[in-house]
Amino acid sequence: MQELPQGRQIPGPMLRVGLAFNLRRGVPSADTLQAEYDPPATVDAIAAALAAGGTTVSRLEADDAFAERMRANSPDIVFNIAEGLRGASREAHVPAICEMLGVPCTGSGVLAQAACQDKPFALTVLRSAGVPTARFWEVPIGASPPAAHLPLFVKPARQGSSMGVTEGSLCRTRAQVAAQVRDIHERFGEPALVESFLPGREFTVGVLDRPLRTLPIREINFAEVPAGYPPVYTYKFKKEWDEDRFFTCPPDIAPALSARLEALATGAFRALRCVDVARVDLRCDAAGMPAVLEVNPLPGLSPGFSDLPCMATVGGLSFQDLVLAILDAACQRSGLDWRRGA
Repeated sequence: MQELPQGRQIPGPMLRVGLAFNLRRGVPSADTLQAEYDPPATVDAIAAALAAGGTTVSRLEADDAFAERMRANSPDIVFNIAEGLRGASREAHVPAICEMLGVPCTGSGVLAQAACQDKPFALTVLRSAGVPTARFWEVPIGASPPAAHLPLFVKPARQGSSMGVTEGSLCRTRAQVAAQVRDIHERFGEPALVESFLPGREFTVGVLDRPLRTLPIREINFAEVPAGYPPVYTYKFKKEWDEDRFFTCPPDIAPALSARLEALATGAFRALRCVDVARVDLRCDAAGMPAVLEVNPLPGLSPGFSDLPCMATVGGLSFQDLVLAILDAACQRSGLDWRRGA
């Protein structure tokens, strides 16, 4: 047996992990795929965590040559953080190629990744499973927005990382709704998602699998944003206001609300057939009742910045612990004979 750091052991040769990623190049804007991609520092940090856990790591950029890189490196498993190159189901591309080649990968599979990226479809699945969401409407290109009760929240139907979510997403007039829908149609070339705006507190919950559990809840603290800025977790908010004062983890909430948030997060995780890891965003209505906004089965893992690593730290998990917990879950699910020790 080979002795690993912190008492971890693996049988036989070291596990070969392929790290699949899309690398951010240049300064991203809120309406390009670069906003979703990872900076080199994040890729380096995950590779270091995997290596420190006793694996050998090959870096597999998930571009047009990804399948060839997979064949050349022959990993036992892929640690997937790749957002995909193009298309409405791009986050499902790496899991699909891994499935085709018979190589397991961390995180949710093709079905869950594609479903969660199509936000109206995911919300439909959640509502059919009894998970509460805000009322919503999908507005195809060329169609008019619904004459629903104001205020309304408008965002792209198939984007991640708050792409297309701006101060203007919160619409209080019919003219604002129409303008925002038209802007999304023109900028992203896809339907707009229109939702009834939930005016209460906003939370995010990290979910880990095998065993299924949640990380400490994180609340977005809109009280700290500049005066006049709407209570919206925009792309600008995420990129410019990342100090601790803009977040509370764990939040000061009643145990009943905490339990409800955790139950909804794990319920959404199961309903959309997520595995290994996800982050679930929720917001409360005027009566303080929470509803699920969306499920991200490919949550950001930038240490000290992304929600999931920050919540893990509060929960007593180092960044390495979090990365290896995700890997462990995937190995267990895939029947790979690799385990971390206690």
